[in-house]
Amino acid sequence: MQWMEQLSDPQELRRCIRDLVALSMLPAIWNTYDSGQISDSIAAALVSMLSADFVHVALPGWREAPGVELTRTGIGIAAEAVGAIRTALQSQQLARSTGQTAEHTAEIANPWGEGTMRLSCAPIGFGSEAVLVAGSHRADFPTQGQRLLLGIGANEATIALQRWQAEADKRRYLALIERSSDFIGVADLDGVPQYVNPAGLRLVGLAGMEEARRAHILDFVFPDDRARLRDEVWPIVMREGRWIGEINFRHFELGTEIPLLVDWFRVDDPRTGQPTNIATVSRDLRLQKRAEAELRRLNETLEHRVAERTVELADANLKLKAEIAEREHSDLRLHDLRLELFHAARLSEAGQMTAALAHELNQPLTAATNSVNAARRLLAKGDQQTIGTVREIMEEAAADTMRAGHIVRRLRDFVIRREAEMKEESVKSIVKEACAFALIGAKASRVRVNLRFDPNASQVLADRVQIQQVLVNLLRNSIEAMADSKRREIAVATALINAETVEIAVADTGTGLDKGVAERLFEPFVSTKHNGMGLGLSICRSIVEAHGGRLRGGPNPHGGAIFRFTLATASRTGGADAP
Repeated sequence: MQWMEQLSDPQELRRCIRDLVALSMLPAIWNTYDSGQISDSIAAALVSMLSADFVHVALPGWREAPGVELTRTGIGIAAEAVGAIRTALQSQQLARSTGQTAEHTAEIANPWGEGTMRLSCAPIGFGSEAVLVAGSHRADFPTQGQRLLLGIGANEATIALQRWQAEADKRRYLALIERSSDFIGVADLDGVPQYVNPAGLRLVGLAGMEEARRAHILDFVFPDDRARLRDEVWPIVMREGRWIGEINFRHFELGTEIPLLVDWFRVDDPRTGQPTNIATVSRDLRLQKRAEAELRRLNETLEHRVAERTVELADANLKLKAEIAEREHSDLRLHDLRLELFHAARLSEAGQMTAALAHELNQPLTAATNSVNAARRLLAKGDQQTIGTVREIMEEAAADTMRAGHIVRRLRDFVIRREAEMKEESVKSIVKEACAFALIGAKASRVRVNLRFDPNASQVLADRVQIQQVLVNLLRNSIEAMADSKRREIAVATALINAETVEIAVADTGTGLDKGVAERLFEPFVSTKHNGMGLGLSICRSIVEAHGGRLRGGPNPHGGAIFRFTLATASRTGGADAP
């Protein structure tokens, strides 16, 4: 063999044998080392044995162990060169991923000088990216002997790392089993226990493994379940490899029954595939059984309470339905009473205006009577020339009669009792008709009314008669308040407050509001009139609020009082229902 020929020099052979012996002794030192310490130890040994400029070890992370990447330099190589070496190796992807499964050589630029650096790489069997790299600037590097030593070092490191990982896994699994609260046990194929964890021993009342080994697995099971375990469960485990179900164990000292959820499985030899052991991981079900019993008791109690509560709720529901029906009847009655109140207020207002209405009707009717008498006299003369005059007289009589009819019709519309009807109405029409009705009579003959209409506030959503009732009441109050005033003027103005609200204001030049009643102005039975009942403004406020608006009063800056109320514009949707 070629490498054996290179070792024909006795001194070189002795040195190689010495290095091989040194490598073989390293695993004894590594017994207590972790992956990082093992890697550093093999790198330090190989730097000396190979007379290399550096030895680099790269290991991937494994489970909870972090990855390892370290570099050992030879004599005469500055410590600062480590960074340059790693950079050069990473640029060639030799430190982490060699892409090789066997030893090989490569070259890189000399990290700290001119020329090239010759490399020898050997994979470590500890993950696909684990590698051991040695580098030297010498042209004859690596020799066959050096490659041999590097390969042996990689193999030794592989064995040590795998043993370290296996021992770590063993400690981890042993700690997991020892600290588990479940019953964990292993038995041979004859049913003799070989291992039971501490929690399992405590569960069945055994002091230690010596007592467990003197028993059989059937002894762990409650007598009533032994035949089932022997004839049913054990054959299934041996045939199919696993069985999960509930079996009752027994307490060795107390003889009590312990229900367990048992996971029984077969352990096979990984090389031959033949069964070697039977193992189990079982969970104590006593707490769960008690919880289930308590839950059943609570469910039964809850069902009884639910049944009682259902009867109570059914009775309460019947009472609630009766109360709702009674409330609906009361609301309907209240609605009728409010309409009666508004109707009575209009009748009262019309009754107070009886004399003025009679006078207002007397004028057109008297004029019509006189016109008819004059026409009759002209017709009695039989003069054909008077026919044209009679026609004119009769037209005047008809006009006077129509005027009287308009007055009666307005009065009828005002006092008639009917359901409220919310619809789109003309603000100007409502105000003008209300003013014409309110200004009937001698008291209003010397009152001057100024109407100012905002062209943007043209339509409202309202009950026409109820809003006219509000205006008539406010106008009649203003007329009475100006009875002794020298200047008798009423200003009615409309304004668009916003896209959804129109305001109507009634201002007078009367005596104004008494400070004593100003704060209680809209309360029922509060009045400044000597014969008033104090319901007019209260009813007005109820009507306006039922329309979704607001009525308020205050002093007029020009003397007297001013009352303002708001209504919804016709564009607003979902307006409030009228009473």
